[in-house]
Amino acid sequence: MKPETASRVRGRIELILDWARVRGFREGENPARWRGHLAALLPRKSRVRPVQHFPSLPYAELPELMARLREQEGPAAAALEFTVLTASRTDEALGAQWGEFALGEALWIVPPPRMKTRVEHRVPLSVAAMAIVARQAAIRHSDFVFPGQQEAGR
Repeated sequence: MKPETASRVRGRIELILDWARVRGFREGENPARWRGHLAALLPRKSRVRPVQHFPSLPYAELPELMARLREQEGPAAAALEFTVLTASRTDEALGAQWGEFALGEALWIVPPPRMKTRVEHRVPLSVAAMAIVARQAAIRHSDFVFPGQQEAGR
């Protein structure tokens, strides 16, 4: 995880230094630039530590997982179940807000700023996904469907 964290921090520093140059706060090349600079000096992340992906859940075990999630209380289990049912990215599901749902149409409309591709995404909701949204609505106390960390960061 350290190489990934280092890469993200370097990327943020690069953006900040680029911003400062455009605004006239600094001059010269960006010392945090990867291409044509640090790439020639430092090994790639994959050479420092090979990427290790988490194994996927075998398809045959999915019904058991879903049943176990339904037994759990709280927004985390509901969010994971919703993520699986909608085949969405974790960040998209965790950031879901009530204003994004057209419940009469069983539709979740993820706005462009929250999408990786920056294009609106329309997700039809299954009966099971609608049931999760209904359960969350019954205990609603936030703009977020799955309240938690998002509230602290906003």
